[in-house]
Amino acid sequence: MELSFLQSMQQICLDSVAAVNASFIYYTHIPVAVISLLVGIFVLIKNRDLTSKILFALSLLFSLFITFNLITWLSSNTERLMFFWSFFGILISGIFLLCFYLSYVFLFNRDLSTKTKFSLLVLMLPIILITPSRFDVGFLDSIYCTPVENTYFIFYYYLFGIVSSLATLSLLIRRNKQVKDKKEKRKNVIFVLGIEIFILMFFFSSFLVSYLNDLGVLTSYSLEQYGFIGMVVFMAFLAYLIVKFKAFDIKMVGAQALVWALVILIGSEFLFVTTTINQILVGITLVISAILGLILVRSVKKEVAQRERIEELAGDLVKSNEKLESANIKLKELDKLKSEFLSLASHQIRNPLTAIKGYASLILDGTYGDVSTAVREAVDRMYQSTQSLVTIVSDFLDISRIEQGTMKYDFTSFDIKKLAIQVVEEFRPNIMKAGLTISSVAGPGDYFVNADQGKIKQVIGNLIDNSIKYTPQGSIKVALSRHSLSDGTSGRVRVTVSDTGVGIDEAVIPQLFAKFTRDKDAFKTNVSGTGLGLYLAKQMVQAHHGKIWAESDGKGKGSRFIIELDTIR
Repeated sequence: MELSFLQSMQQICLDSVAAVNASFIYYTHIPVAVISLLVGIFVLIKNRDLTSKILFALSLLFSLFITFNLITWLSSNTERLMFFWSFFGILISGIFLLCFYLSYVFLFNRDLSTKTKFSLLVLMLPIILITPSRFDVGFLDSIYCTPVENTYFIFYYYLFGIVSSLATLSLLIRRNKQVKDKKEKRKNVIFVLGIEIFILMFFFSSFLVSYLNDLGVLTSYSLEQYGFIGMVVFMAFLAYLIVKFKAFDIKMVGAQALVWALVILIGSEFLFVTTTINQILVGITLVISAILGLILVRSVKKEVAQRERIEELAGDLVKSNEKLESANIKLKELDKLKSEFLSLASHQIRNPLTAIKGYASLILDGTYGDVSTAVREAVDRMYQSTQSLVTIVSDFLDISRIEQGTMKYDFTSFDIKKLAIQVVEEFRPNIMKAGLTISSVAGPGDYFVNADQGKIKQVIGNLIDNSIKYTPQGSIKVALSRHSLSDGTSGRVRVTVSDTGVGIDEAVIPQLFAKFTRDKDAFKTNVSGTGLGLYLAKQMVQAHHGKIWAESDGKGKGSRFIIELDTIR
């Protein structure tokens, strides 16, 4: 009697398997399992952090569930059917728990606490204990050839799905409240949306189908096949996250993901085709698609690598600019310190020089009585050298004030013609002593300007002193002239200091007014120049909104230095 019952059950199961659309079962199981495993393995190979390991464990567990599910659909052996069915509780609850675990680590980028892990293990303990017992799968339905599970046990392990879904949503809300970056918030939403689609599709297709079959509402478990698509959707979301946000620290281009999907979909066609010619055509299509896809992926990867290299170079350039800017700021600070030091040092040096110059002047004036000719000549040389040093120190002080922005100008209205004549007369003794002649030329009338009289006197003096240094023989002339504006009115006055000296090379003229700049042959004529006089003259003239420039007809043909200022009309 018992043998007859078993044979009857075996026949029922054979009839049940025969009624199954095997092609459809293969198509809904094998491609999903392959895609899930491939993504899990790919991520684990590329990055072995905790998130990748959990994803791999989830894909492995899900693939194992699909394999067992496939066996239960296609097996007519009742013992085998009961054996593999008994693992569904532990596999389903494990999948839901791994979904929660993966969500937590992905969102918060840290592991669960030991206390939380222990709590989850305690919740899994009843399922682990019940799985090998008769409280899991009690008997086999003699009508539909399906194992009958304990209803409370089913409710318990599917409860993990509801809790996992709600807990994942809670994690997303909590995390996005902490995050300020919109891009990261978007990445979190996309991830949770993908995993929620998988959880809900897997939960409703498995639980509702099982529960409704137990109630007798449904007579087939075929609807559960559609729930597996949720994993494909989740993997598609992960592929998007990897391409768009470099999730799991993986660099993959969209073409790579599309080629993979295309090859898997074409390969899955083998599950449907039955004729040899169709199998050959699908095989050729698969090979061609794989080869062309490989070429496309390599080409795109090369382009992406070039773009990343350009971005890297651009980033390096930005960093270099930042370093240069920082170095420039430091140089400015050092330059400021240098100017402050020059100012302080020049003040300290000028005081004793002034004292030396004063005592030398008293000796020359006979205040301390008559001195011999030899002593007078020595004191006179000392006086002249001290005067040169005082001039150099004064130049350094002026440069320091200009660079620090502390140079003060006292603008008044005065006749620049009278000032020029005064400067010429002050220089006349030194010029005559050098064996030169000097003259001043100006048209009739006044030449009033609004300027700092002391500074303009210093500029004219610097130009005359410069001509003395570089004119071994001949003459120096200071000329004043008026120049009309475009409207025909007299708007500018020019002071031209010309000489018959060594002249200036045309290539040197643009650099003459730079600091510490001299003609390369200047040392042959004069060794005492510092290259500061013309620089100071330019800075002072520009502060008056005027112009200063040099002209020369060439070497040995003298030079002309011109100052141009606005007149008072």
